[in-house]
Amino acid sequence: MKKAERFPLIVKILLYQIIFLVVHYLYDWFPNGVTYLFGATSESVFQHMKAVFYAYLLLTTFEYVLFRAAIRSKVNYLYGRMFCASIMPLLMMTYFLTGPAFFVKIESIPLEILFANIALIAVSFSTFMLVGYFEESEPARGLKAVIIVLFALTLIELVIFSYRLPWFDIFAIPPGW
Repeated sequence: MKKAERFPLIVKILLYQIIFLVVHYLYDWFPNGVTYLFGATSESVFQHMKAVFYAYLLLTTFEYVLFRAAIRSKVNYLYGRMFCASIMPLLMMTYFLTGPAFFVKIESIPLEILFANIALIAVSFSTFMLVGYFEESEPARGLKAVIIVLFALTLIELVIFSYRLPWFDIFAIPPGW
């Protein structure tokens, strides 16, 4: 996309924050089967990962509708967005885990909310920087295959785990150890 024909970075970050909040609270506001699948149903890490993913897909769709004429390569646009949507939940975990890593536990709810929003800004900023790279280069065939697999697996896991959580916790000591 031509730089003049897209959202300025700060606007894109703020717009993403708003879309994320809508997706996050969608199920709380309109509890039904569809919003259960797409919205966050609790404050778990997984539900935030799900909200990050779907909010990014919504922003990407919105951006495509508004600026599709300015997109130089629809292939680069598609693969870049699929890759970034796939890794965004992992980026979210990385940035959100800096809170417990450095502060152990944030005791104040307002400070916790502030930290969560700063972390979400870091996630969106990092993602938008990465996707800018994809707009400038054609992914190789092998990379396209990897991106398709990552995106499909992320989407499938988010759908399945919305209804059936996995049996393991990444920080739990496995039984018998």
